Amino acid sequence: MKRVVALIGLISVVALVLVFTASAEGKTSGARNDTIDVLYSPELSGLLDKWVDEYSAAHPGELINAHGIDDPQGLSLTDNGVIGIVTEEYLHSAGRKSLWSMVVARDVIVPVISTRNPFRKEINETGISPGKFSGVYTEEGKLTWGKVLDSDADAEVNCYCVGDKSLKFCLAQFLQAENLTGNVAQVSDSDELLGSIKGDPYAIGFCRLSAVIDYTNNSIKEGLELVPVDINANGILEHNENIYSCLNDFNRGVWIGKYPGALCRNIHTVSAKAPIAPEEKDFLQWILAGGQAYISEAGFSELVPGERQPKIQALTAEQVSVVEDESTGINTARIFLLFAAILAGGLLIYVVIRLLNAGRNVKRIAPENRPGGFADNTLETPEGLYFDKTHTWAFMEKSGSVRIGIDDFLQHVTGDLTKVKMKVSGESVKRGDVIISLVQNGKQLDIYSPLSGEIVEVNKSIINNSSLINLAPYSEGWLYTVKPNNWIKETRKYFMADSYREWIKTEFSRLKDFISSLSKEADEVSYVQVVLQDGGELKDKLLSDYGPAVWEEFQRGFIDKGKGSM
Repeated sequence: MKRVVALIGLISVVALVLVFTASAEGKTSGARNDTIDVLYSPELSGLLDKWVDEYSAAHPGELINAHGIDDPQGLSLTDNGVIGIVTEEYLHSAGRKSLWSMVVARDVIVPVISTRNPFRKEINETGISPGKFSGVYTEEGKLTWGKVLDSDADAEVNCYCVGDKSLKFCLAQFLQAENLTGNVAQVSDSDELLGSIKGDPYAIGFCRLSAVIDYTNNSIKEGLELVPVDINANGILEHNENIYSCLNDFNRGVWIGKYPGALCRNIHTVSAKAPIAPEEKDFLQWILAGGQAYISEAGFSELVPGERQPKIQALTAEQVSVVEDESTGINTARIFLLFAAILAGGLLIYVVIRLLNAGRNVKRIAPENRPGGFADNTLETPEGLYFDKTHTWAFMEKSGSVRIGIDDFLQHVTGDLTKVKMKVSGESVKRGDVIISLVQNGKQLDIYSPLSGEIVEVNKSIINNSSLINLAPYSEGWLYTVKPNNWIKETRKYFMADSYREWIKTEFSRLKDFISSLSKEADEVSYVQVVLQDGGELKDKLLSDYGPAVWEEFQRGFIDKGKGSM
């Protein structure tokens, strides 16, 4: 045994020496040269000028060589140390099979009407489909609002569009038509367009989102309103399409793909390989942080806060997204580090085995107690509580008030929460109203109230420490106490513990199918395949591995479906 241990130890030492040598080489190769070469597509020239000026002022001594390119084929990223900042069509036309890429801003085009439009209520209820928009902007002859809204209104639609090349490119993609009719009034800029729409209640126009935002109040400018897009053209603005209630909801909807892709172009930073030079990473991190403040000045849309931080962390940890990059090499230092870890692990296993053979007993963890997973038979289901299909619970106290919270199933699925959005004491709620939003790094689930009544008390502890919901959903992590309005009638739709346990088995089975379908279909590089563990357990905190689009799917499939039974 001594010889084996000595041999393994010797090999480990040699491997560690190689690791430190490789690391030293890596540090030498990653030394700062304080010069960054940037290529950009022409419509981003204003944005790049602002970024270069502001970054250079904050980082004196660092030089950014920025060059515009008129042709996507000019996006030459064969050499390390060259960064491209380009719109989406440049990225797809660059002629490379693999590029490192990260979204840093967006170019969002929106349809706008006046708040004085006499048909705004109907427009907000039904939206306007892409086909109807196409008719408005491409059909010859007189077009009425009645034709757009399938009514008998004979007021004529007055169309406007900014004469901007890149904006018209997006609009052509959305309308599936290259040429607009002569009925469309071309204006010189967004200010002229918005002025025309404010002065004409029958007008409609397309412009950039940044032009219609009142940044002081974080809202749409007074007198204007965004036109909802009925994406599936069914004449109803469904839950998945209704992102227009406020500016924050709209921006979040754009981020997670609820807005038509033709009206939203991503602006990417790209390079041949993942940036490793300190000056490059510093510049990109600045773009995702302080640099976002200058995006709207150039006419584009910044990323939502919940989207920025994971990207910054990815750059810091050198965890980057690569699109079909099979040529990316593996860092030599990591190979040796892995080799050393394997040897050290082998040594540890060898020692443990020797101890076991010597009579030392190691207690095995039973499958049902194994940490890191959860199953329907491991969830907490306290007696005496009422459970609802929206994964909430209710309990009437001696005072007559009802304490409510979320169930153990839901906190296992979401994982550690970073924020909650709550109502305040004194507010009235109805069964089925959104009563709390659970947030994890910008991703969100809206949870519905299991009963109607007036909020008596808010658990302020979870506002400052949302992890209490994960740690103790049935005790310290409660949400509210509510004075009920219709307790007896509403309890008829609740589960007690035994029937809830049977129902949760069905939910758990549906969750397995849900995750399995995502593993097969997901195409985002950030999605991590979630596998079933031994004993039929699911990975704990499994939604943490997925992006906001999957959270929306879970919202519809599990939370909203439960609301539908109310």
